[in-house]
Amino acid sequence: SFFLYMPHAMPHVPLHTAAEFEGRSTNGKYGDVISEVDDSVGKIMRKLDQLGLADNTIVIFTSDNGPWLSYGNHAGQAGPLREGKGTAFEGGVRVPFAVQWKGHIKPGQTYEKPIIQLDILPTAIVAAGGAVEPSWKLDGLDLLPYLSGTAQGTPHETLYWRFGRQWAVRHGDWKLVVGRDGG
Repeated sequence: SFFLYMPHAMPHVPLHTAAEFEGRSTNGKYGDVISEVDDSVGKIMRKLDQLGLADNTIVIFTSDNGPWLSYGNHAGQAGPLREGKGTAFEGGVRVPFAVQWKGHIKPGQTYEKPIIQLDILPTAIVAAGGAVEPSWKLDGLDLLPYLSGTAQGTPHETLYWRFGRQWAVRHGDWKLVVGRDGG
């Protein structure tokens, strides 16, 4: 068994790429950085296959926050979502979250219900054959029943965020954000 946690420092400003990725993307320097991240993840996935570990490995790809909008085209974009990094709006907290666990999670599906990164720890504990002790009082939940399709519904009826004086609560399709710009 092994555990690999690999937090890319990219895409983060100031943007830097290896020389081989400069000019690779039609989306400027930010696109070059994303291309390098993609290449790096691809190398890891190929190595897992080569070592015969891919079928017994959970791979989670995610980010810590939305785009840093004050940096313009050097920071990505939130698409249709409002705001970006440093805010409790969806553009600041909703990020990519892709999971692969061959033989346990059906590939190609999309899970539409909100989850939170605090769910990673209890999910990993259960996937490794452990049990989450109630005395630990973790904020996250085991997502495996939801990702494998054995559980219906949503793991979280309500989610909360707090960034300094700004806080938010999401319940179902509704979200309240308080404390931005003196609000």
